[in-house]
Amino acid sequence: MEINGVAFKDPVSGGGTKAASATLANTFDTFLMLLTTQLQNQDPLDPMRSSEFTSQLVQFSGVEQAINTNKKLDQLVQLQVSNQLNSAVAFIGKTVEVISDLLLLKDGEAKISYGLDRNAANTIISITDQNGRVVRTVQGETDAGRHEFEWDGRDSKGVLVADDVYGFSVVATDGDDDTIDTIAASFGIVTGVEIVENAPRLNIGELGVPFDAVFAVRENEPSS
Repeated sequence: MEINGVAFKDPVSGGGTKAASATLANTFDTFLMLLTTQLQNQDPLDPMRSSEFTSQLVQFSGVEQAINTNKKLDQLVQLQVSNQLNSAVAFIGKTVEVISDLLLLKDGEAKISYGLDRNAANTIISITDQNGRVVRTVQGETDAGRHEFEWDGRDSKGVLVADDVYGFSVVATDGDDDTIDTIAASFGIVTGVEIVENAPRLNIGELGVPFDAVFAVRENEPSS
């Protein structure tokens, strides 16, 4: 937007409503100073047309209204986040099943679930460390439907690995070696909740998962 030759960034487009309001106020002060100077030094024989600065004042008014609208939207977002956080707090201490490709190994135990869209000829479950190295590979179930797998925390050589956050994948193929659609999830006990990027996140030990990734909640179920 340009006012009397002074260009400035549209405060509604980014930077937050507080910064936008400050920008608008500073720019409006500059506009009034320039307008006053122009009025004081205008040619009496060719005075400024009132419609010019009236139009500019209307532009300022429109921007200010947009900023105020954004403030209201910010308040609604904060209210929604607060409500979601209150709901998430109720999950603390409960076992949840979350859509994820990460799992938490705790006390040498971890559990995942996975679903197959149709019968498979081969299902491979791979567990990797945080560097992407394969720790364990096992054969999974091949029937269509939901299945669970409990990992005993041992690698491919039978050595017990350290408790940590690990990655996992479930790959199923049919007789023609075509990939079958799968969905995978991990289990964990919620130890806390926090707000990350204006959205609630559940903490399962060191593992953080989005609140909307939860699709099952259970009580008093042994889980990692």
